[in-house]
Amino acid sequence: MSQPSPQSARSQAGRPLPQVFLGALLVAAGVLALLGQAGVVDVSLGQLVRTWWPLAVIAVGLAALLTVPRAWAGPSVVVGLGVLLQLITLDLLDLDLWEVLWPVVIILVGLSLLTRVGSRGADDQTVNAAVMWWGTQRRSTSQDFRGGSLSAVMGGVDLDLRHAGIVETAELSIFTLWGGVEVKVPPTWRVVIGGLPVLAGWEDKTAPPADPDAPVLTIHVTAIMGGLEVRN
Repeated sequence: MSQPSPQSARSQAGRPLPQVFLGALLVAAGVLALLGQAGVVDVSLGQLVRTWWPLAVIAVGLAALLTVPRAWAGPSVVVGLGVLLQLITLDLLDLDLWEVLWPVVIILVGLSLLTRVGSRGADDQTVNAAVMWWGTQRRSTSQDFRGGSLSAVMGGVDLDLRHAGIVETAELSIFTLWGGVEVKVPPTWRVVIGGLPVLAGWEDKTAPPADPDAPVLTIHVTAIMGGLEVRN
């Protein structure tokens, strides 16, 4: 009996929960705005957007956390920024956004430097990397590669797995915000990608292996105005 292809498996599984969450939020906002225009409820679309637009930033960050919990650093930054913006728009914080922006940038740079510290061995079973405002290259030749997490915020990550091996399956979590991630894999691997694109996307340039029992690399990705490319 033939096995279903990864494409059909993804279509049968339905849409990811974070994508459903964001879609429902947008539909609710549109319905509320429409009711306001029709005079059913007393709400101003302009005032609604001016007051509550940071909720969209928070929602994207929370959806990213649900999609790629292992790559928590980038989504946490988005959630924190959204909360700060919401407190400012509600006048709960008397702050000028541009006056607090530069200390936040310094903190993020410091956190990025801390996340760069760690093992960079070529035989690592898991590869973790987080970059902000610059790029990094990682490589694994482990024959029992199990996955890892990559975060790129206004930067890039290049992961080379062409000489690695998977025993059965491996999972990779990727978060990109105004950045890009490139993953190179052997032609003997099968790649399955799913996640949440926000004004962004990903591209799978790998050739499907002929072996139906080929090892599988599953990639969970949240891309916000960024991108992911996987190729052999």
